[in-house]
Formats: sequence, C-alpha cells, structure tokens
Amino acid sequence: MATLLKDSRRLGEDEIRRLVDPDRGIVSGRMFTDPDVYQLELERIFLKSWCFLGHESQIRNPGDFFASAIGEDRVIVVRGENNEIHVLLNSCRHRGLAVCGTDRGNTSMFICPYHGWGYARDGSLLAVPLLKEAYHGNLDKSAMGLVRVPNVASYKGLIFANWDEDAMPLEQYLTPEQMWYLDLPLVGALGGLEVIGPVMKYRISTNWKLASENFAGDDYHVLTTHGSAFKIGFLPPYDMVADYIAYFDNGHGMGDIPKPGRALQNDLQMAQMFGPEGVEYVQAYNQRLREHLSERQAEIHGLGEGNIFPNMSWIKFGCFHVLGLYSWHPKGPNELEVWQICLFDSAAPLAIREFARTQ
Repeated sequence: MATLLKDSRRLGEDEIRRLVDPDRGIVSGRMFTDPDVYQLELERIFLKSWCFLGHESQIRNPGDFFASAIGEDRVIVVRGENNEIHVLLNSCRHRGLAVCGTDRGNTSMFICPYHGWGYARDGSLLAVPLLKEAYHGNLDKSAMGLVRVPNVASYKGLIFANWDEDAMPLEQYLTPEQMWYLDLPLVGALGGLEVIGPVMKYRISTNWKLASENFAGDDYHVLTTHGSAFKIGFLPPYDMVADYIAYFDNGHGMGDIPKPGRALQNDLQMAQMFGPEGVEYVQAYNQRLREHLSERQAEIHGLGEGNIFPNMSWIKFGCFHVLGLYSWHPKGPNELEVWQICLFDSAAPLAIREFARTQ
C-alpha cells in the first residue's frame, strides 16, 4: 500500500501524548500541521479503521464500479459476478500504474494501459501479454492479482472497507448508539435511497480532522460560520433546528438533534408548499419509521448532521432534504479533498424529488 511507503520521522509515544492535554482541554496546533503526525494518522487510523467508500446504488449491476480512496491509497469499488462487492488497490502488480483511470463505469476487466495486464472484477490476474516469451511460462498469475482490501462490509447500503485483517465487525465499530440515529435517514425512505447526480469533488486548504469535527458535534461554529443562511431565511431560526448533540465511542458523533416531535412539526409545516401530496409524504415517512424503528426514533423523525470516524460525515434535515454524504480524502496535513454524494428517496413524489435535487 502506498500509505506505508512514505518516510517520516517517527514520533515517540511520549511526544505524541504531549500534543493533547485532555485534563485542560488543549490540543497542540501541531496535530493539524505536522507531517509526521499526519503520516502516523495514515498508518494508525486510515489503515486500521472502517472507512466509508460510497453507496450501493452506485454499483447496482455486475461490473459496475467507482473509484474511491482510503487515506491516500486509491481503490476501486466493484460489483462482482455473484453480486459481491470487491475493493481493490488501484495499482497494477507489474509496475504499479493505476489500472482504472475513470471515476465510474462498467467493465468486464481492468486493463493496465502500460503493459496490458488484465484483471478480473475480483482482482484476479487473467491476462499477461506475451506470457510465454516474457516470463518463460514461470509467472504465477494466481499470486499476482490486484491487492484486495481484506474487510468489506455494507450497512444498509453504505459501503465501508478496512485494511486491518483483525478489524472488529463493522456494526460493532459503528456502535449501536450511532446506528440508532443513522437509521432514521436510511430507513425512512419509502422506496430506498438512490444517488442524485454525480459525485461532487473539491479541495480545501485544511486538515482532515477539522472537517470531521464540524460534523461530530461542533455546533459552536454554526451561528457564526453559517450565520448568513439564518439571516436571509434560507434556514429557519437555529433554535427550531437543533436542541442537543451526542458523542459516541470510536470517534463518532452527532450534532443538531431536535427534540422529539419538533422535526415532524417542521416537516409538516414545510409540506404546505406541496399541498396534500406533501402532507401525505411526511405522514408516510413517519409511519415507516414507526413500523421499522422504535417509537422514540419516530418521535425524533429528522436530524442534523453526524460523523462516522474517520472519513464520513452526513447531513439530513427532515424528509424533504437530501441525505448528503461527505467523505474526507486527505492529501497531506494541510489539504483535504471532499467528495459529496446526495441521496434521496426513490419513491418520493416527483415534485418533492425535484425540490430535494435543487436544494
């Protein structure tokens, strides 16, 4: 893996501990700028954690694939022959060139554009040009397939992968408490979630941890950073949006959680712009929550934003707004590439789906 090939000055454990003082609530600025800290994060966090890669609706059919990344390692997420999902390191085993140069598509084989080695959807090496002449028939193709990420799992359509062969199960990593909230936008959709539009990508000059922290409960920034959205009326008064935050194990967190009943009230009020069709949709959404989740979850109804450490954040304000999934792809200690996916209920009325898309 490319992540392990970089040189760094090894920080001692005592030096690392001095960077964070939990008793005084102080974190050294080096945690967000030091290249050696960043290298350790790639090795100890991104290679040891369940990282979010995308949504199953992006690879509905055998051969469908999309490109993603775990830390700085480029990977391919592909639907195999028997509907299984494979995550492959995007690096030819011959000279290391990327075998996939597009963001998404459908293929029967990945072919390296350098020397033409061809790989199956599961990463197995199928074809080597001039095998007899170049390798005298001595190349063991079974040992030269694309490197596979050993742990791949999906939670209600969300695809995660983990390089650590001894990783805990995904649902244990997510924690029951985080899933209690995450289930609301995943289960509420009447017809299942589908991706709307392309993956949007942009870069920010910042450290990846700051992005994660914003979605994991840093509501302190909202009225200042997003203040203009409240002033022009794009968002309702803040005390109508959020009431509390929550923190969970493994670095996960939630922000902008409404009091029971408030989000349903907000959605019913918003439904008036769509007429009876809108009211019926809100009621059907809430009824589905009551049928598949607990009464308490149905009372929460809508959410704000959450974070699944280390690289996925999400936002969902009520049933008329898309579920926005953000994946954080670090490009060094001071640069972050953001990938944003928008999902919405495939069974929602057309006018509501169009509203969600424009929002």
